This record gives sequence, C-alpha cells and structure tokens, in this order.
Amino acid sequence: MDRQAKIAQAALVGAALLLATACAGHNSKAAKPTAHAGTGTTAAKADSSGRNDSLTLTHKQLESAAITSSDAPGWEVSVPKSASGPIGGQKMVADKAVCQPVADALSETGAVKAVAVVDRTAVAKDSSGVMTRIRLASYSGGDANKVMAGLGGAASDCKGFTGTGGGGKQHVGVAKYDGYLMAQSTVTLRLTTKVGQQVLPVYLDVGLVGSTVEYFLTFNVTGDDPGTGSTTAQVQQLVKLSQTH
Repeated sequence: MDRQAKIAQAALVGAALLLATACAGHNSKAAKPTAHAGTGTTAAKADSSGRNDSLTLTHKQLESAAITSSDAPGWEVSVPKSASGPIGGQKMVADKAVCQPVADALSETGAVKAVAVVDRTAVAKDSSGVMTRIRLASYSGGDANKVMAGLGGAASDCKGFTGTGGGGKQHVGVAKYDGYLMAQSTVTLRLTTKVGQQVLPVYLDVGLVGSTVEYFLTFNVTGDDPGTGSTTAQVQQLVKLSQTH
C-alpha cells in the first residue's frame, strides 16, 4: 500500500474515533519516563507548590493554558473544526461497561460532565505522519478524580470493545503501555483499530493536573506505529497547564 492510501485509511479511522483529523506530523523525542504502577496509572503525588488543585478553570482560562505553535517548536498547533461546537455532542457507547471510560475519552462527551473543554491539534512540521490531538477538560467537585478512577479501572479490566457512535461501529483494542506522561496521576493506553486489513495503533495518554484532565491522542496518519504517545507538544502542554493551575 502506498503512502497516500495509508493516509486515506488513517483519516477514516480518525473520524471513527471522533477525536482525530488527518494531518501529517512527527513524534519528537520522548520525555524522561515516569514510574507506572501495575494498573497503568501513576499514584497521585503530593504537591507542595501551593497550586490550588480545587480550582475549576473556565473556558477562557483553558484557552490561555492551551499551547500554541510558539510553545512547541517544530509543531504546528491549530484549533480543530470539530472543537467549534458546544461542550457535549456525539457520544461513543461501548458494548462493555468496563470499557465505557475509554469510549468517553474518545468521545465529545462522557458520563462525567466537564465544565469547560478546549481542543487543539498538534502536527509536527517534518511531514513524517505523527500528530497529537489534545483536549483539556476542567471539572468541579472532584469529578476529575472520578474520570481518572474510571480510566484506571478500564486500564486494568478492559481488553477491547466495540464502540457505537456517529452512525457507525468501530472495534477498539485496549492495552496498557508504559507511557511517559508526567502528571499527578496518569493513564496511558495503546489502542488499536482496523480500517480494511490495516491495524492502526493509537496512543491515549490521560493526565490529571489540579481539577483539569488533559487528554492526548497520538497516531501516525500513514498507519505506522509511532511507538509512544509522548511528543514535545505533550510535554509543553503539561508545562503550560501546570503554570495555570
């Protein structure tokens, strides 16, 4: 299969997963790894910086906390067209209850409602094919912890599911992987889905920062395996969000 055919297939998968858009990009050098527990999550870390973890960021604050191209050299950051609508929208429904938190992370809405959501797409400029879709979602009343707990359970018990949404169905394989995302708590998953006979790996890295959850969805539009969800864009987004909290 030639490169253009692979790109076309990956674009279809991205639409099926609701978060991805077909763009060219590149995976940069990963950040220093952080230790992960056996469930695929890191334990919450004590914070002595004086950060207000209970602060629920507004949409305006999330907009300020989202990275731009100037924050991540070598990456082009933009607002995806699907992010122009209100919070909520299409929901992916998993055929297994234990997997629903993963389906929620791939959807425009979920069982735990966010107060505000901001989306960005980060594409590297060397045209190698890797891109990262970023979502920042602020929660109130401890709901951010509920999101992370649900994903932690899914990381342990969900091996795959068939998701229904957007008028179609998509099978998604789910497995833990040792991602490099650094946050108060993290869940890092390697998802797989098929378009035709091709298996497309998609890396879902989710981290808790104060009362905000950051979602990173990373894949290669050529269909190749990027090997990790860690990118310079991911690292810089965590830095900027932490400064806001």
